[in-house]
Amino acid sequence: MKALIAAGALAAGLTLAAPAHADLDFGHGGQLGLRVGLVGGYRMVLRYDESPYCVAPDPTRTASDQQKFCGHGAPLALDLALGFAPFDFIEPFAWARLGLARETQTDTDAIVILGAGARLYTMSDSAFKIYVEPALGFELEGGGDDPRYAVGNYGRDLVFHLAAGPQIDFSENIGVFADGGVTLGVLRAIHSALELKGGVQVRLP
Repeated sequence: MKALIAAGALAAGLTLAAPAHADLDFGHGGQLGLRVGLVGGYRMVLRYDESPYCVAPDPTRTASDQQKFCGHGAPLALDLALGFAPFDFIEPFAWARLGLARETQTDTDAIVILGAGARLYTMSDSAFKIYVEPALGFELEGGGDDPRYAVGNYGRDLVFHLAAGPQIDFSENIGVFADGGVTLGVLRAIHSALELKGGVQVRLP
């Protein structure tokens, strides 16, 4: 009889514990979030006449006859974002991308992008969620250290960014993410980077 009572109490305890786990909410609403990610990819550049060269220039050609379309691997960069989610499904953020190396093909300094964007989440209150991440920024780095590239215009550039991928939250305060996306610039040249990114997000409170 005591065994039956103990078994019943254990079953009742499990029944009461299950809803508590099921009620866990992994939404980001009301939280401040800091993300750090590592991004790399492949760049394609379509030059204007005044754009920086995208390969080492051919000394037998004039400036206007240099190669116009190029492709090469993009140097690795850190993506940093500080955001606040007013609701579970949307998380506006300030964005910075800081390159870890110069881009030798265009004789450009390590990339620096400052901008803003938002993450839009599906299944926003679950531990596993999918997001879409549009952003807009300005590319600020200079270049032209190599005298062969002196023709290039290394002015500021306007960039558009779009990425999508999954995020897994281990608790209300930490999660990991990965995505694929594209970043497109239009002023210095028409240039795009097909990107892969992975990182971690920490949230408070």
